[in-house]
Amino acid sequence: MTDFDMSLLLADATHLAELLQRDELSSESLTLQTLKAIERLDPALNCYISVYPEAALAAARASDERRRQGRLRSPLDGLTLAVKDNIDVAGMVTTAGLNIPADSTPAEHDAFVIAQLRQAGCVIIGKLNMHEAALGATNDNPHHGRCMNPHRPGFTPGGSSGGSGAAVAAGLCALALGTDTMGSVRIPASYCGVSGLKPTAGAVSIGGSVLLSRRLDNIGPLARSPRDLGLMMPSLVQQDHACAQSRGLSLASGMKPVEQLRFAALTDVSGVDTDISLAYTQAVQHFIQRGAQVTYCDLSQFDFARSRRAGLLMCEVDMYLYHQPQLDAHPEYYSDQLKAMMQWGVGKSAVEALAADWLMDDTSVQLAQLLSNVDVLLLPTAPQTAFSFEQPAPAGQADLTNMANMSGHPAISVPMGISPGGLPMGLQLVGQRGADRSLIELAQWFADTAAGQCPLDPQQLLAS
Repeated sequence: MTDFDMSLLLADATHLAELLQRDELSSESLTLQTLKAIERLDPALNCYISVYPEAALAAARASDERRRQGRLRSPLDGLTLAVKDNIDVAGMVTTAGLNIPADSTPAEHDAFVIAQLRQAGCVIIGKLNMHEAALGATNDNPHHGRCMNPHRPGFTPGGSSGGSGAAVAAGLCALALGTDTMGSVRIPASYCGVSGLKPTAGAVSIGGSVLLSRRLDNIGPLARSPRDLGLMMPSLVQQDHACAQSRGLSLASGMKPVEQLRFAALTDVSGVDTDISLAYTQAVQHFIQRGAQVTYCDLSQFDFARSRRAGLLMCEVDMYLYHQPQLDAHPEYYSDQLKAMMQWGVGKSAVEALAADWLMDDTSVQLAQLLSNVDVLLLPTAPQTAFSFEQPAPAGQADLTNMANMSGHPAISVPMGISPGGLPMGLQLVGQRGADRSLIELAQWFADTAAGQCPLDPQQLLAS
């Protein structure tokens, strides 16, 4: 017996919000059960770097009091939220996955998005594990330990927002925030069988987050259904005049019927694992069978790996400039591997860095041209499923995701089934800039009509 209801905690946030609104569940009960589940399950999963139970329960009780008084702030009021540990939360230490002591000075102010979500009534549980400094896609963290994939112990949840994907999949929060620089929200979403959005560039402020790349960074939500992501968007999409990247976009809403949408799909998926290729082909057929207009595009001449390497170089240059003062003062915060990666980037000439930036422009133009004749591009999220920590990480994990970061288009990963090996697979939908809400609605349509969901069995979790 447990003193928490795992089936309840694995429900999507929209359903939990409905229970709260009908007074069939209190935020205090939801939060307390979440904390008990973390206490029971997280020693094995290692999703959290830090948990703040007293602050969370106080926020939950305040939400319940607002509900009693009829002063609810938003549909998010009372839902639990966990935050990747490179986003500032006032009163909580921000480690960015580095070896920063737990008793270090906490953040004085909320990141802009945290302030918006707190105002909406979210109950912040704690800070989530991540790949060191967000530069990697396995969440094999040398300081805070490996975060495990809830679907398979010993396997990666993806990265760099691995703790976010794993915590959502395991029911250890209702909603989570991650950051996505080359796929770091969508890859964990794919590996963990949940939904994750990289918003249109500039739609969501990155103010108050630890920088990896000025050009490529995005803050994005992860949840157990696309509709949950939609719940978060009104709070996330607000202009931040203190953030140079914030554009204050007005996001279009209202998805057209699927049969009125134009889709592009890949003719050649030979570069991905067989299981992914078969699931992707079936997903495209699902759209066609329901009347969607699908045209096939040939990207065989596109150098995915070269584009990824250009983005990686610019990340290493940007992060060195950002981290240099702290690196000089506290080199013990950084692993030798991370130091070497930053030194490699800063050792490149200005001409090489500019060439990488130009290549990212070329990638942006290519994707924009492809999307000029269609509404949505359908892609696998990752070329493979999650893999064991004991095997080398595939070099091309971000090959299919980094393009949207370079071009600024919104992209969402939604589950498209379980592989024969028992691991989740993700379908990626890339849409027009500013069409985030329509993209979320389309992803929810796919979730509702295709047999792609990857829910965890509560008993499987409790037995792990």
